[in-house]
Parts: sequence; structure tokens; C-alpha cells
Amino acid sequence: MASFTDPEITSLLEHEREIEQQFVAEARHESAFPRGWSAALLMAHIASWRTRLRDSLIEASRGLPVSGPPADIDGFNAAELARNASISLEAAATEAGTRLGDLMDLWATLGNRPFAWFTARTTGEALVRNSYIHARRHIAEHYAQRGDQSRAAGIKEETMAELRRVGAPESVTSIWS
Repeated sequence: MASFTDPEITSLLEHEREIEQQFVAEARHESAFPRGWSAALLMAHIASWRTRLRDSLIEASRGLPVSGPPADIDGFNAAELARNASISLEAAATEAGTRLGDLMDLWATLGNRPFAWFTARTTGEALVRNSYIHARRHIAEHYAQRGDQSRAAGIKEETMAELRRVGAPESVTSIWS
């Protein structure tokens, strides 16, 4: 099994950028659906969590105490969803893409170092949990809620296969196993 290395983490994140761009391109043509989040809210949610991780990584890089994930995750999510209730898909997708770029830039600067984020123990693990698995889980859920169980299952299978290929530790894969 391959080791979980810097180039592999970068490759996962670059691939995720492409997946999100494809998702947004398809979502532009979706009709409203009575359940679940809209594609715009989904992308805004991803962006908000990337912002949270970015801010924590910046704190760590400066030797400051790391704020980490919010204590009240449900409250954080509810507040973010309310704040973004009228966001456009384009604005949300742009924000999510910008934050992914920020995180990749920080990754290039910080490298893999100890860092606690949920079950992640390093900056690399935190990045993959936050910006690869988390996003894919929500995209798969989006398709499942719209009745495309096959596509949702395919996203999970592809994600887990890629994580196994790069030797991602359980602290990363446990988010979706």
C-alpha cells in the first residue's frame, strides 16, 4: 500500500476541484427539489468549513492557539445555512473554490505537521477530511436525495478506492466508512 504523502494529498485536492466544477456545471440545470440542500447551499456549506479550517491552519502557522472545529457543530451549520439562504450557486462555488485554493497554498507552505482536527492528527489528514471527503459526502447525499442512488454509491466507492490507493489512515477514512 502506498504511503499518505504530500503529492498524493495535493492530487486528491486537485481532483476534488475538478469534481466540484463538474457538480456545479450540472447543478446549474437542476430544478428545485423539495428535500435536502440546494446545490448552492451545499457549496456554501463546503466553503464555510474550508474557511474554518483555513483560519485554524493560519493560527497554527503563527504559533497561536488553534480555534479548531466549533464546539456546537449543529449550531454552526444552522447559522451558516441561514446566512447563505439566498446565495447563488456561482457565488457559493466561487467561495468554495477560492477556499480550496487557499488551503492548497497553506498546504504547500506548512507541509504535513501535527495538527488536531476532529480525528485527524496532521495537517494533511485534516485537509483530506475537510476538503475531499466532507465535500464528496455532501455531493453524494445531494444525488441520493434526488433519487440517484447509483451515482451516490459510485461517489462513495470512488472516494474510498482513492483513499485506500494513497494509504489514507483510519483517522481520515472513518468519516465515511
